[in-house]
Amino acid sequence: TGCTHNRAFIEKVDGGFGKRAGCLFYEVGCRGPMTRATCNRILWNRHSSKTRANHPCLGCTEPGFPHHDLEKGTIFKTPKFFGIWPKDVPTGESRLTYYFKAGVGKLSPSPKILRDSSK
Repeated sequence: TGCTHNRAFIEKVDGGFGKRAGCLFYEVGCRGPMTRATCNRILWNRHSSKTRANHPCLGCTEPGFPHHDLEKGTIFKTPKFFGIWPKDVPTGESRLTYYFKAGVGKLSPSPKILRDSSK
């Protein structure tokens, strides 16, 4: 909740290590959309959080942590069906609805997000 990359998540703009813009959920394995935590509100040492430092959320506040669905060496990769769609979808979304919204969002990202993702 309260992720600094939320707009990029909504508009389906991919991010990655070393990029200042874009969502880390799609390619880097961020579990933020499925995690209920206040890391971005409370902040660590009143200063920062993983996602503010451009690091994917590991979901360490979730009951199932560490997540056993990950194979060795895949912690920073998003598990996908057929190499396209993320296996996990955000809490409260059905897979079909999420995939439809993701497809539409990919077709029309905002110019500001595209400009920021090139930095």
